[in-house]
Amino acid sequence: MDDTNKSKPGEALKRDWEQTKHDFNKDAGKELNQDVGDTVGQAVGNKPIPPPNVPNSELDKK
Repeated sequence: MDDTNKSKPGEALKRDWEQTKHDFNKDAGKELNQDVGDTVGQAVGNKPIPPPNVPNSELDKK
């Protein structure tokens, strides 16, 4: 079964938390180019979730 179009709120929130940690302490978390629009879009299945540790593409922001 192909689940690429299903929402993945847990994965989106994990990415958001890693970005938040990085935003507050550059030595913590990961720079994933994740903002609230990415988190919501990924959680509801409207945006793709990149593999772990891979930043969101700038092309997806346009």
